[in-house]
Amino acid sequence: MKEAGFASIDAFLSKKEFRMIRRIVKISGWIATVAFVGFSFASETKKESNEDRRERLRIAVQEICPVSGKSLTDKSAGKTSPVKWTDPETKEVLYVCCKDCLQSKPDAKYLEKIRSNFAKAQSHCLVMTDNEVSEKSKHGVIAGHFVYVCCPPCVKKMTASPEKYLTKLDDLYEAFLKK
Repeated sequence: MKEAGFASIDAFLSKKEFRMIRRIVKISGWIATVAFVGFSFASETKKESNEDRRERLRIAVQEICPVSGKSLTDKSAGKTSPVKWTDPETKEVLYVCCKDCLQSKPDAKYLEKIRSNFAKAQSHCLVMTDNEVSEKSKHGVIAGHFVYVCCPPCVKKMTASPEKYLTKLDDLYEAFLKK
């Protein structure tokens, strides 16, 4: 039964033409779906792991090699990526500018500058967040990270839940670097 005012598709297209158009529409739908899914995956930025984020932030805040004093963030002149180094005595993790620096001891003046950078970037105690810290504040090494505290009991609290407080430290570093 045909509705009034509408012409039959048969009046305009043969069955063969009609089937061809249906196939084209189906294929177009598939192509659009594949393109959309592909675009969705392509537009998603690669998620940075917590460990990668922590390392990136720490290198940016540390800023210089504790051995040579060279910049860790300057990518000019074909510089290599910073190399992780752990102090055998304190278990503090720092980054050096190259593998050659792994063989040498850190220079006290560069360590002082690095600690100053950490203090400025941290700015507040990670436990008692209203209390400001400076490079003269009490400090400790928590899971390889040099952190400042307002009082010694805060070091104990951080040692009990290092990931919780290191995440706070990462957030403070991120905020500092955005300034």
